[in-house]
Amino acid sequence: MPAPTLYYYPISPPARAVLLLIKELGLTVNLKEVNPMAGETRTEEFMRMNPEHTIPTLDDNGFYLGESRAILSYLVDAYRPGHTLYPNIPKEKALINRVLHHDLGSFYPKFNGTVGALFSGAATEMTEEMKANALKALVDLENYLTRNDFFAGENPTIADLSLLPTIASAVHCGLDLSKYPRLNEWYESCRVLKGYEEDQEAARQVGEYFRSKFPAGLEALN
Repeated sequence: MPAPTLYYYPISPPARAVLLLIKELGLTVNLKEVNPMAGETRTEEFMRMNPEHTIPTLDDNGFYLGESRAILSYLVDAYRPGHTLYPNIPKEKALINRVLHHDLGSFYPKFNGTVGALFSGAATEMTEEMKANALKALVDLENYLTRNDFFAGENPTIADLSLLPTIASAVHCGLDLSKYPRLNEWYESCRVLKGYEEDQEAARQVGEYFRSKFPAGLEALN
């Protein structure tokens, strides 16, 4: 059976989360770059696969799946079932899912609502409300690390893969993680991931672009 195809954009944090998984598991996946800013996710062909026109999008031989967190769990279950990144142990899986749901439903909307709005040009400055939302998101994330080295236990899981690209991008946009000691330790611990350095390079590109528009970066959050 042919390898699945991942439609992605190199600097997109959700897409990078899946790239981290592919590297960690050593999966054979065809990578096809699409640029959402050039309208390449709104073509008729792409919309047939993903009407929400989001990236990443997975095509596993006609099985189409959007939403990076769903793709992360699917790839482990389909190609490396039982792997420690997403084990077939109900309680461990539940803890991972809890973090993934928090990321999707709370952290990413709050934090990206600030950074993403500035990045896209939807906002020209960081308002006090945007700052408060971003800081609250970081504090909530810090609290997830009160008992463990990683977000769902003592070892990396897909929960960590989902969060790392967003945090890495923020760091390269000027966020000082030393204000969040647990988060900072976790960030350093993620160096064990096989795709860490490649993701850092993508994060640096995000930071360069962000600072070209907002030279102060995210210093207002420090």
